[in-house]
Amino acid sequence: MTARAIWIPGLLVAVGAAVVTAHGLFEVAAAAGVPSGLAWIYPLITDGLALVAYAATARLDGGARRYAWTVVVLAAGLSGLAQASYLAGGVDSVAPASLRFGVGAWPAVAAAVVAHLLYLLVEPAVQAAPAVQPDVVQPSPAEHPAPAARRRPSDAPAGERARTAAERHAHEYGELPTVTRLMDLADVSRGTAGEALKALRNRATALHLVAPDEITRTQP
Repeated sequence: MTARAIWIPGLLVAVGAAVVTAHGLFEVAAAAGVPSGLAWIYPLITDGLALVAYAATARLDGGARRYAWTVVVLAAGLSGLAQASYLAGGVDSVAPASLRFGVGAWPAVAAAVVAHLLYLLVEPAVQAAPAVQPDVVQPSPAEHPAPAARRRPSDAPAGERARTAAERHAHEYGELPTVTRLMDLADVSRGTAGEALKALRNRATALHLVAPDEITRTQP
C-alpha cells in the first residue's frame, strides 16, 4: 500500500471528525451565552490546540513529551464531550453555571497551554546555540618586554644601525665590513654606510676593533 493510499483516508477521517466536533463545540458555546459571531472560535482553539500538541510530541522528549500528549488527550476529550453533551440534549435548555464558567475560562486556558507548548519547543533550540565567547588569554609580564627590548633594529636611526652592525661584524670577523656588506646588514643607504665606516675607522685604534692595516680592506 502506497503512502498516498494511507494519507487520503486518514485526512478524510480527520476532516470529518473535526467538522462534527466543531458543530458540537459551537452549539455548546452558543448555549453558554457566547455570541454566535464568536462561538465558532471555540472549535478552532480546541481542535487547533490538539493539533499543535500532537505536532509537538514529535519534537519533545521526556516529561515535555508526556505533557504534550496530555494536552492532546485533553483537547480531544473536550471536543468529544461537547459533541456528546449536545447530542444528549444536555444544552437544550439554559446552560448551567458550571458550563458557562468553563466555556468562559477555556480561551484563556487554551492560550496559556499553547504558549507553554511553544516555549517547550523553542527552549532546546536556544540552549543548543549559546553565544560562545572565546576566553581572553592574558599575557604574562614576560610577554610584555620593556620599550627598549621591544625596539627593533629597523626602528633605530640609520646611522646608529650602521655603526652597531659594523661593530658587531668587526667583533665577529675581526674586520670591518665593506660598504656594500654594511648596506645589507643595517638596511641603510650607501652614503650612511660609508659615513658609519669612516667614523669607525677614525676611532678604530681607540676601540681596538681592527688593526690599522684593515682600514684599506674595508673599501667597496
